[in-house]
Amino acid sequence: MPRGKVGGKYDRRMSFDDVKDERMLVMVDKLCCWMGGILDEKLNRETLITSIRNGVLMCKLATEIQVAVDDYMNTAEDPGQLPKKPPQNFATDCGARSMEARDNVGKFLQWARDLRVPESSIFSPDDLLKLKGKMNVVNTLLAVARRAKDCGMAADIDAPPKIANAFKGLEEKFGKKFEHTATAFGGAKTALKETTMTLTSGSAWKIVQQKIDSILQLPGKPSYEIFRN
Repeated sequence: MPRGKVGGKYDRRMSFDDVKDERMLVMVDKLCCWMGGILDEKLNRETLITSIRNGVLMCKLATEIQVAVDDYMNTAEDPGQLPKKPPQNFATDCGARSMEARDNVGKFLQWARDLRVPESSIFSPDDLLKLKGKMNVVNTLLAVARRAKDCGMAADIDAPPKIANAFKGLEEKFGKKFEHTATAFGGAKTALKETTMTLTSGSAWKIVQQKIDSILQLPGKPSYEIFRN
């Protein structure tokens, strides 16, 4: 069935065509980049709702985040109450309107509550299952992303736009076009070309490296190998 079609008719609720607020659309794009990067899925405004509607991808997202949560609970001085396990025994092959889908969504939402996502940010199952409030769903997932960062997850939902702005400023300063690599930090998982060139302290690429390091603020050696000797 083509995207955005329900019962053979185009359904605007399945995409974000009916959202006119550009700020909201930017949030959707950030979410797609962040979530897609973690799960190695191609998500965008057209595919997000259809991809997550049966709850499977959200439970898989929780499973990935739980790894960071476990590390955080083992190292933080006072981590507080956090989920000890990701959603368990969720159905991986079910329709968007099935009881299994409702159960999947319920398990994810309970895990999000255990993650201490504020109740005011938790969407109602029907916001997703019956397409009553897709932006409520987006807001919940954004809140989950913020809590994941609080618990030490390296994937930062704000990293790609920050890096994009850094590249824009550098292009203006040096009058040259830099290869845009922001999608590597929360976007599609792509192999990055390593460079063997020694970087001098005043070179444009050295400044790019320093800016990205300061944006990500990752402990120890960053997991990426970009602009490095």
